[in-house]
Order: sequence, then structure tokens, then C-alpha cells
Amino acid sequence: MSVQIYSKDTFSIIKSAVDKTVDLIKPTFGPASNKVIISKLTHGMVVDDGVQIARDLELTDPAENAIMKVVRETAIKTNDRVGDGTTGALIILQAIFNQIVKLSRRDTRKIEKELKIAFDQCKAQLLKEVKPVKTKEDLLKVATVSFDDKKIAKLIADAWQVLGENGVLTVDRSGTMETFSELTEGITLNRGYVSPYMITNPQRMEGVIEKPYILITDYRLTEANDVIGIMNKLAAKQILSLVIICDNIEQNALATLILNKMQGKFNVIAINVPSGDNQTVMLEDMALMLGGKFFSEKKGDKIDSVEILDLGRSERFIARRNESVIIKPKGKKSEISKVIFSLKVAVEEEKNERVKTELQQRLAKFSNKVGVIKVGAPTENEVNALRYKVEDAINAVHAAFKGGVVAGGGIALSNLSTSSEILNAALKVPFQQLKTNVGIDEHRDLKPGEAINVVTGEIGQWQKVGVMDPVDVLIAQIESAVSIASLLITTTGIICEKPQQLKQE
Repeated sequence: MSVQIYSKDTFSIIKSAVDKTVDLIKPTFGPASNKVIISKLTHGMVVDDGVQIARDLELTDPAENAIMKVVRETAIKTNDRVGDGTTGALIILQAIFNQIVKLSRRDTRKIEKELKIAFDQCKAQLLKEVKPVKTKEDLLKVATVSFDDKKIAKLIADAWQVLGENGVLTVDRSGTMETFSELTEGITLNRGYVSPYMITNPQRMEGVIEKPYILITDYRLTEANDVIGIMNKLAAKQILSLVIICDNIEQNALATLILNKMQGKFNVIAINVPSGDNQTVMLEDMALMLGGKFFSEKKGDKIDSVEILDLGRSERFIARRNESVIIKPKGKKSEISKVIFSLKVAVEEEKNERVKTELQQRLAKFSNKVGVIKVGAPTENEVNALRYKVEDAINAVHAAFKGGVVAGGGIALSNLSTSSEILNAALKVPFQQLKTNVGIDEHRDLKPGEAINVVTGEIGQWQKVGVMDPVDVLIAQIESAVSIASLLITTTGIICEKPQQLKQE
């Protein structure tokens, strides 16, 4: 391997990479609807989603590109945690570096410690100011702040009100030019794909299988023969995809799945059995909802005897890093209704509170609903851009529902006061950037508790003018920015692999 080493003026390289990355993305911050065109050999799209732009970005200079890959973790980690706030996190990161540049002497270890102490102070102050989200009107305000489209914001708020804070709301294409929502039967699982090789959509970091066949078992699958049998039976019927829910899958069994997936022969997603009490009952219930059979090692079922008719079915299976969703399970309604009736009777008759709670939890799973926002637009590019915005708004409302809200639009951040002048100054930048993006040159100074709605121009108490942000999103933004800034300011060298030059014959 041929490498190139950069050890002189590393900070300048880092600063340049941060600026090139964030300067491209920050005009998309807020409701301005500014967008970036991404053109790849394999695809092209128009987006205003910070994390997606960061994922597709490549810089021509090898050293700067190496730094950029670290910088985009600011957005990716924020997105992984709360599903929103990615551009804001990048803006804070750049603002931190802009303050560090001004220092006459850079004691990087001291700065790192200062920033981390200041983050803890930020978190404490934000949690002290948080207000719970209780009403449909509150949900609508949060959705509107995230996405300035009254119709879609209302769809999202209405859906979350029905689903509740522990519900699941996903995004899909509508197949028409209209955007609408629907509630459907669904199963949510607290496990994600066992390997990133199972991802089918790298842009969204999801593995998706339409109309899947689903194997449900408590076996630990280790040998190739544990999975080859059912894969061959499916392939013989021209069915080239499979979902496996099992105790664990590893060694030769996992290698077999990954190899077939990489070679394009077979699309498979595997997840571990969801965590929880009494997993056997949970898997039996899941099999019933999916119209399949639960293959239990404890009961002596043989995994190599699985037939296609034993597999569960659903309309769609979505696996993410830490969770999965089964949409429209295809179990027999009559059998499910009998179980639901039996559970209701058992709940009424049960005297033991612990057992009663367990029965109620089982009953709740049979009543699970999943919301889907179906996105439509006249063109493919517009659908893609709209889909990212809708997903951000969905995640913002969910975070607000669960953790509460504070003043939005960068106001809460700019009001924070910590022991770090660097971070204090950096946290004022998102509000300034938001005003720049929407063309607000100046406004009167805000009083305590006030905010400006940059869409309507209205100034008033932040809850009344509908300017609020989920507190969990702001905390994740600051923490991600501080974390990556701390890594980069203590970086003193870069090693980049040089591409091999082909010899001319």
C-alpha cells in the first residue's frame, strides 16, 4: 500500500475540510427550501437533507476528504440518535472551529476539556427549560417548525396523536402525486439487522423487503445447512428474498447469507429475537400474526424441515440499525380474533397484577398500529427531496412527543450560557444562519421567553408563535458537534492511501 503522510499544518487542512463540507450544507438549514444537487455515476437527486448531502459528499483533496469523513459523523450520529437536527449539528461544529481560529494560542487538550464540561452545562440548562408536548396543537407546531407545509405537518401531527409517543410512523411512496397518511396493522421489533451487508438502501441505511417470507425460530443458526434448505426451496419457486428472525445467526450461516446477498443471488435480512420477557410466547404470537409457524428448538422442531407454507408473510419488512417494522402482517383474522378475545377475558379475570400486566402487554401487541406517510409528487427528484423532509419532521415530532420541547429556531441554543466562551459564541450561530437563509437582515431584540417565527415574521412567546424544537434534538446536536470537534482539534497528522497508478503497456 502506498500512503501519503500529512503532519504539517494539520489544523489548516481540518479547517478547510470543515468549511467546504458545512458551507455546502448550511444554506439548507431551516424553512428556506434551499437544495443541493447530488450527481453520481449511479444516481442523481435534489435534496435539502443535511445528513444525505454529507453521506454523498467527496472532496478532491485526499487529506481533506479524510477529514470530511470524520466531519460527516457529526450529522450521521445526530441522525442515528434522534433522526433530525443534522444540519444544525454541522453548523455548531463549524462555529466552534471559527472560534478556535481566533485564539492566539491553541492548547487543544484544554479546549477539549472545556468543551465537554460546557456540553454538560448546556444539557442541564436545556432540561431545566423543557416543556412537555401534550396536545395535538403542540404536535402540529413542532411539525410545522420542522417542515413548513401545513398540509403535511397536519398529516404528521394527526398520525402521532393516534399512534401515541411509543408508536411507529414510517415513510413510503404513494404511487400518485398526492401525499397522504394511513394507519395499518403492524409489528414493531426492538432489533435491527445483524449485519450492515443486509442494507438495501444505503442512503437511508435501511434493509427493506417487499412482500417478504419470514422464518421465525428460537434456534441459534450457525451452519450453512441451517439456511440453505429453505433458501433452495424458495429459489425453486423464483422467490429470492427471505427474512429470518432467530435467536442469533453467526459463523457459516451468516457468511452464506452475506455471500448470496453480495453476489446478487438472494436478498435476505436477519434480525435477532427481540428482547423481552417470555420470548417463546412472544414468538408464538408473532407467528400467529404473520400466519406462519414458530420453529421451536425447545419443542423439538427441526429447522431443516421448514417448508415455504411454514413461513410468515407481510406486506413489507423494514430493518434499521436498532429496530425493525413489519407492515401489514398476513395472519388469519379469525385466529387472531380468537386469541384477542381470550386475552381480554383473561385480563378481566386475572387477580395477580404481575400476570395481568403481562397479559395486557400481549394484548397490546395484537392491537399494534403502524402509521405510514405516503409521499407523492410530480417528479422522482421531488419525491426524494420531499421524502427526506417528511422523515425529518416525523422524527422531530416523535422526539418532541417523548422528550418535550424548548424554544426553537436556534433561540434556546443562543440563550445558553456556559463556562466556555468558544461554545457560547458557537451556539449563537444557528439562529444567525437561519435568519440569513430566509432573508431576515434584522429584527428587534428578543425579550426573555420570546422567539421569532421566521416564516410569518411574528415575534412573541415561543410557544404561542409556534417556534419550538425537541430538546433531545438540541442535546444531540451539541453533543455530536463537541465530540467531533474534540477529536479533530487533537489530531496532529493524517495518513492517506494513495490510489495505485495503472502501468501503461
